[in-house]
Amino acid sequence: MTKRKNAFLLTSIATLAIASVATIHFAQDAKKAAPIKALLVTGGGYHDYKGQEKILTEGISSRTPVKWTVIHKNAEETKAALSKEGWADPYDVVVYNLCHAKETDKKFVDSLAEVHKNGKPAVAIHCSMHSYHWKIEGETKQWAAMLGVTSPRHGKHAPITVENLEPDHPIMKGFPKKWVTPKGELYHIDKIWGTATALARGTIDDGKKYHDCIWVNEFGKGRVFGTTIGHHNETMQEGVYLDLVTRGIQWVTGNLD
Repeated sequence: MTKRKNAFLLTSIATLAIASVATIHFAQDAKKAAPIKALLVTGGGYHDYKGQEKILTEGISSRTPVKWTVIHKNAEETKAALSKEGWADPYDVVVYNLCHAKETDKKFVDSLAEVHKNGKPAVAIHCSMHSYHWKIEGETKQWAAMLGVTSPRHGKHAPITVENLEPDHPIMKGFPKKWVTPKGELYHIDKIWGTATALARGTIDDGKKYHDCIWVNEFGKGRVFGTTIGHHNETMQEGVYLDLVTRGIQWVTGNLD
């Protein structure tokens, strides 16, 4: 009788242990599978933002679980949406792929930067680097400080040869040593801020002139990933590009080891 009780007890303990381990693993898997809540802010001129909205949301979601909310409006309507109190609170990351270069309201622009300085992760793509600072007066432009770079212009349309500068950085693992974009519009970077780290540089003239084109920035409590690559849909549709932006989103949100 005692042996049976002992056997029953040992079996029960083993069953509970297995169940506990299974529960822990299930909880961990559920945590890993929880989608990143991302807000895409897009719109403006000079680019096919409707097409890029589809390319980015579908392409990135096929690589990692993301629940998207999209603000795709003109500059005035976007400003109204991003002026509401707590507008960024529901999201894990804000992805900017927009072209609103004529904004003159410094208080509004500074408020955007402050959201990320206080800890909200950001991803900035292409013309986001030409938005919200050109017509803002003052030497210290908070939007540029948040981005981590200052860009005043871009070069001619031509494929960009992108050189991986930091192959051991989590974002750049798997990125080719060199990658040539199908099409391109290389932005000139006049300043990379002291809080930023360049991950790649690009050239359109066989290395006569380079400009940083992929980087990360530590802005206050917030992490920022940026790339000036992405003018043309043909480039955005490339697997290399979608992998890059996906890893950028994962990195700023702490989901990339």
